[in-house]
Amino acid sequence: MGVREDKWKWVGKVLGPTDWFSLFLGYSPQKEVKLLGITLNNLLDFKSQILNKINKARKAVGAIWHLGGVQKGMRGSAVRSLYIACVRPIVEYGLEIWHHKILKGEIHKLEVMQNMALRRIVGAYRTTPIAVLQKEAGIMPYSIRLKFMVARKAIRLHLNISKTNPINGHLLTLIEKSPIAKLTTLYILAKDDRDYMIKKDEKRKCKRVEPLTLKQQQNQTIGILKKQAMEEWQEMYWNSSKDLWYHNITVESKCTDNLSKMVTGVIMKKDSRRILSNITQFRTGHGNFGAWFKKFGIEKDSYNCKCGELETVHHILVECPLLEEERKGLKRISPEMDMSTLLNSLTGLQEIVSFISAWRD
Repeated sequence: MGVREDKWKWVGKVLGPTDWFSLFLGYSPQKEVKLLGITLNNLLDFKSQILNKINKARKAVGAIWHLGGVQKGMRGSAVRSLYIACVRPIVEYGLEIWHHKILKGEIHKLEVMQNMALRRIVGAYRTTPIAVLQKEAGIMPYSIRLKFMVARKAIRLHLNISKTNPINGHLLTLIEKSPIAKLTTLYILAKDDRDYMIKKDEKRKCKRVEPLTLKQQQNQTIGILKKQAMEEWQEMYWNSSKDLWYHNITVESKCTDNLSKMVTGVIMKKDSRRILSNITQFRTGHGNFGAWFKKFGIEKDSYNCKCGELETVHHILVECPLLEEERKGLKRISPEMDMSTLLNSLTGLQEIVSFISAWRD
């Protein structure tokens, strides 16, 4: 398509003097193109998309990093909410499109980015084991969460699009290959639960035998999926490297991402960052204790308590003769001074807060 020269002269009179130039579009295709927020390349490996998301998420965590330290900053629950609301959406946008191309090394980069946020959430020291951090903050590992989110989105899509849609068959094939979400099994489990409820209602002479609505079926199926993800997280935690101290005091508590079900949930919501950090140090054994400095070869004037013994969490809470008066409240909670009762129950932790305040002062 050409443009007449006299037309260009008329445009020049209206707009003013015009510099003539040649426009060459070239013949080589672009290496990358962005479509609806997803970066595509000629290999469709989504490498640029994944790395871009990791870098953006790292910058967001860097901003959160300044909002909470070990002693000062926002409450733990507020930092946790910021991470969930501001960082996760960056990573998980379009996840169902590019998840199948993500590599172990890239998942590791996501975990490293998340670990920075976890330390800020609970006010933990850098040496705290990652599995312990995840459990203390109530944040699922990305290696499990990515699979769960993909399967959840696929289930929602499958239940809400037309049964005649040609993508349905392909969608089921993709989901059934997922290591965490075998949709056929999930539907069977959901149906078994529904049949059990109907039979239970029949025994009670109730008339509630109507089938589940689409929304109920979706919620029930996703609920089963979430349970499987939690079981995988718990299994990963048991198999991870962690300190025997933390394992012994929290052996009865399970991994959960529900803040209201966490023992430290109330402290994260109500108490200051200084208190939360102190609780985290006592529960994990990684903190401002002589034994911790000695273990990691950090120079200090003395690794011992004022009484002359090596300063450990157990020594401070149970053995130090200089803290007998401050220890009376702890003995009211647990006369046997059981560490699991003191450090893994709400009443015990509340008394620990009072003890730490008296001990530090």
